[in-house]
Amino acid sequence: MRVDRSRFNWGVLFIVLGGVALAYHRNAVSSSVLLDAWRLWPLVLVGVGLKVVLSGTPAAFVGGLVVAVTVGVMAGSAFAVGPSIGCGAGASPGQQVAGQSGSFDGTSTVELDLKCGTADVTTSTDGRWHVGATNDGNHAPAVNSSSNWLQVQSASADGWRWDRGKDDVQISIPQEAQLNLTSKLDLVDARYHLASANITSASFTLNLGSVRIDLTGAKVGDLSVSTNLGAAFITLDGSSDLAANLSTSLGSIEVCVPAELGVRVANSDSLSSSDFGSLGMVRSGNSWQTLNYDSAAHKANLSVNTSLSSLKLHNIGGCK
Repeated sequence: MRVDRSRFNWGVLFIVLGGVALAYHRNAVSSSVLLDAWRLWPLVLVGVGLKVVLSGTPAAFVGGLVVAVTVGVMAGSAFAVGPSIGCGAGASPGQQVAGQSGSFDGTSTVELDLKCGTADVTTSTDGRWHVGATNDGNHAPAVNSSSNWLQVQSASADGWRWDRGKDDVQISIPQEAQLNLTSKLDLVDARYHLASANITSASFTLNLGSVRIDLTGAKVGDLSVSTNLGAAFITLDGSSDLAANLSTSLGSIEVCVPAELGVRVANSDSLSSSDFGSLGMVRSGNSWQTLNYDSAAHKANLSVNTSLSSLKLHNIGGCK
């Protein structure tokens, strides 16, 4: 079997990139170790030098391999601990936003613009929204609202400052309320558990960090997820239809699919990898679809664009 060396190095890069992020999220390696991964950058020069020196010999691949592994470790570390880079540790005790709550009147919009830290978004059963937030750098997030609008926004802190601190934001949105959800996340590790949410459209833009979106039990008409140097993990609902646009650049997207849901994927990739795992998808024209797509009571149509990234689809049992 002949191995394409250029594709081999890309494969190694993605394996290392995903392996580092997975090791962090499985608590196999600490954030303090990964935060120092950027110091490995001289190995990129070493790899280039090896490629030149060993050119024309059977060992010429070693230089490219060193570069692929080094870039994979550095980029994987950035994906895993992105929320800790550029945010600083904070210069003062946590400043808390007094617990705020309210209710919506009719179709409403929820806007989240968060920088640095963590966020947990869930649903509430009392018909009201609730927000609580702290920041360890004395730059508390702002909460603005009206009868049909809620905005939670990290303090600008005069741009990026090493002492801006990290937010810890807790948000509950009312179940059954008709909502449009927009999230812009920079250097944030966010989790969305949207059981029983009734969302017309949901848009997520992630730059450096991670976002986990669990749509189990939720009704979402249109979903848009865009990541840059970030990792997105999405769990779909099997009892409702969905149209989604997913895009990532130098990142990764993993989608967990219930067995009863029919899925069709139109994938456009540039130097990226795709893994449909155990779903047993088959090609249909320019798309891939699950065997049960035509007969499924509910369907998810995914339009995916990846650049120097990875896309993985699993059944629910194969998701971590």
